[in-house]
Amino acid sequence: MTTLRELLNGKDFDWNSGKIIYHETERYPGWDNVTTGKIIESDNSILDLSFDAGYGGPECPRFVADDKDKIYFPVQYDGATWVEFIYKDITIYLTEATPYPGG
Repeated sequence: MTTLRELLNGKDFDWNSGKIIYHETERYPGWDNVTTGKIIESDNSILDLSFDAGYGGPECPRFVADDKDKIYFPVQYDGATWVEFIYKDITIYLTEATPYPGG
């Protein structure tokens, strides 16, 4: 079990400059149940909601986030979910590997 806060912390999300858009879902939060998103604050309880990030139906809250340097998003493979990011400054990829998230 994990939380979105733990996953974002694991990617060094900058809570001081960051913004998070969250989309409520009725069921599994895959990308097919589009709803209007809302910006949530760093003390929002959804960030601390415990969920199973293992294989099966995806349970990670549906979100996209950014901070001063990166854009963060959920990645899924066979129901297992985790968080990845891309740098906003693409010139970083002149020396860093181009991201290829997913499985």
